[in-house]
Amino acid sequence: MILTTTEDLKKYISVAQNFEFKDFEPYINKAINSYTNKYVGDLHALLKDEATNENAEILNQAREHLRSALANFGYFLFTPFNSVNMDSSGMSNTISENRKNIEWWQLNDIRRELLRSGHESMDLLLTILEENPLVFTVWTEKFASKNKELLVHNTTEFQKVYNIFDSRQTFLALTPAIRQVEDQYINCFLSDQLIQYLKSNPTEKTIVKLKEYLQKAIVHFTIAKVYDEGIFNLDSSGIKLKFDTLPNETAKAVDYGKAVEQLNRAIKKNIDNGSNYIGLGKDLIIANPESFSEFENPLKLKTPAKFKVYNTKGIVAL
Repeated sequence: MILTTTEDLKKYISVAQNFEFKDFEPYINKAINSYTNKYVGDLHALLKDEATNENAEILNQAREHLRSALANFGYFLFTPFNSVNMDSSGMSNTISENRKNIEWWQLNDIRRELLRSGHESMDLLLTILEENPLVFTVWTEKFASKNKELLVHNTTEFQKVYNIFDSRQTFLALTPAIRQVEDQYINCFLSDQLIQYLKSNPTEKTIVKLKEYLQKAIVHFTIAKVYDEGIFNLDSSGIKLKFDTLPNETAKAVDYGKAVEQLNRAIKKNIDNGSNYIGLGKDLIIANPESFSEFENPLKLKTPAKFKVYNTKGIVAL
């Protein structure tokens, strides 16, 4: 196991010296199943022991971030049970004359911080994995290639256009919307042949410029699409997942008051920006036929439909 003792846990969380690690241990696997497996698979097995080989520095940095993530996520899952006795007769709270359970609001604050710290460590870990594909070859093959078929396929490309605070988890949460935008507003606009060429890292100046226009359009349409979903923190500085939302708290879209007006203005602004970049891309193709001569009908007859955001009530969750 990548965490094995109370001393390991104390590196990442403040617990007492007499903390019973064996009570916490089952929640490490629960944290793997609930939080880290979907991003890094069984990386915990690879990083179980401290590395000493030629890539030791990189491997041990990744190990520290993964250990921190599992410690925080594990303790987050453990907190509802660490003051509860469970035996064949039932369950009861542990209370003594010298101590009592903390208030519910204190527990919620602690759990939010555990979630925030766990996700922060995950983002740091994902950054290391993404930047070192030759060291983490299994992860790169299994996870990093999932979004290669998208025109905006990683955090770096999205970050160039709109601030997501370099958060890999935020980008991964946005990928369903990115796919939908590409299907609805790019695939009906350009020929399949040209789209595939744009995804193959072209170097010709005009085609690179077209790709940049389309990437900017995709990012702005994506932001417009997710703006009112409630699972992201959005303000003038950028967008980021709400990492500290507790399971019993509902993420709701804004649906009343002055906030709706601000929301609609922000959505319209991003739709306008996306539409402008689509127009620039179309003008570029028309003005430079020689750059696109090898593509049969680079512009499809059908132009992208007007972008729509459907403001319907519903439940939104990760």
